[in-house]
Amino acid sequence: MIHRARGRLSPTGLFALAAALIVAGGCMVAMSPAPAATPRNIIVLLTDDQRYDDLGCTGNRDLRTPHIDAISRDGLLFRNFFVTSSVCMASRASLFTGRAERSHACNFYYRRLAGDAWEQSYPVLLRRAGYRTGFVGKFGVDVEGFPKGLPAGAFDQFDGFAGQGSYFPEGRGGRHLTRIMGDQAIGFLRDCARVGRPFCLSVSFKAPHVPLEPDPAHAHLYADTVPERGGHVPDRELTGLPGAYRDAAWYARLEWLSHFSDPAARRDFILQRYRLIAGVDAEVGRILGELSRLGLDRDTAVFFSSDNGYYYGEHGLGTKFYLHEESIRVPLIVRCPWLDPRRAGVALDQLAANIDVAPTILDIAGLAPPPGMQGRSLLPLLQGEGVAWRDAIFCENIIKERRPMCDAIRTPDWKLITHFEHRPIQEELYRLSDDPRELRNLADDPACRETRDGLRVRLQQLRVHYSGVDSGFPEWIATQRENAANWQGYRAGYLKLLRERERENTQKTKGGTE
Repeated sequence: MIHRARGRLSPTGLFALAAALIVAGGCMVAMSPAPAATPRNIIVLLTDDQRYDDLGCTGNRDLRTPHIDAISRDGLLFRNFFVTSSVCMASRASLFTGRAERSHACNFYYRRLAGDAWEQSYPVLLRRAGYRTGFVGKFGVDVEGFPKGLPAGAFDQFDGFAGQGSYFPEGRGGRHLTRIMGDQAIGFLRDCARVGRPFCLSVSFKAPHVPLEPDPAHAHLYADTVPERGGHVPDRELTGLPGAYRDAAWYARLEWLSHFSDPAARRDFILQRYRLIAGVDAEVGRILGELSRLGLDRDTAVFFSSDNGYYYGEHGLGTKFYLHEESIRVPLIVRCPWLDPRRAGVALDQLAANIDVAPTILDIAGLAPPPGMQGRSLLPLLQGEGVAWRDAIFCENIIKERRPMCDAIRTPDWKLITHFEHRPIQEELYRLSDDPRELRNLADDPACRETRDGLRVRLQQLRVHYSGVDSGFPEWIATQRENAANWQGYRAGYLKLLRERERENTQKTKGGTE
């Protein structure tokens, strides 16, 4: 049987067609030549905790990322690409399955990704269709039914690891993890060139996740750089935010106090991340260079993105989880060399999300998405088709241990964040068109009441859509377990460090008056 999707033959269909023609005993040469329909290869490059403006091609004038920038120059950049959950496991599960966390219900503290959900992920579906699949790096998702949650047997080549791994798995004198991953990716590509099947390679870098331990080869970079960003970083934590953060966001408060409350500490933190990103850029260059050397580049789609963003002290917060732009907005760059050359270097402003990646990959491969996928293929946008597109994105933080739990609707001009667990419910409303840094909360502004109320209605509709239940809130959100010792430890660590800082400031003040 020949399988079709969006007017193209799937890889399985192509193989079946070729076999049928051969069996026909020479009829192939007597037939009119068919248009070329080569199955496309796919590479997905993913970083960890890399926010949108952590690239040269997205406007960062301090950071040099020439190889990643080249993907943008030859491909397309999505300027409004968001993760639906700004935390590793939930976001990566969404990337694999095309479903929001409220649907797949996978996070660190509720449950593993269900086996039936994994069976509908893009790596499984591509392999089932005849693709050779590989995975390199931090897997980041626990899947039911597999040892340590790692579905190694679901790939033709699996060089993944559970948990966070180590930047120096061979010891301090050995190769950096990012370099090792580059070597593994290149090995997979060389095997693919010999095998001759279409392939999908997913490379999931640990960088620039903490601990900030860059390759010594990049340790000298940016020594004289003072990061441009900083004018909107407040002198105090939780500046301008509702009380829900003060009551619960102990981990983010501890991170802010540790790394961003002091300008020198903040500079060092950011520059160490830049050095880790430099290591990723170098390996991206090696991987794509090998792809070209093997003659595979013209038929290979390349995706570059990240699992979530990161606060650099904005709003008086550190780390991620919450729903401001710094946390949920990440890069997405896609290069499809067979597109009209006039599409190269185009920047797209449509609202896109990580749940769109899996259906896009399947579309490129000529496969229809399974019914459970909630994202949309981005291929029509890549091709410049004038299609009707969404005007709102849904985002959420529904991990109890990373309170305050909240969800949001983000349109081109507005964002409404609702802290639904807090009593009374607290909200943040920002007019992004003239307040892109989200510094003025308009939730209680009478002039914005109509806008706020309209967004409330639309947010509830999105909750219902992505959860599949009438209330919009599956029971597991309220009943999920949490490790109270963890957040109590963050609270204790924060208060201890705060006291130490206060003593230091007092001593400095006394010393200055003597």
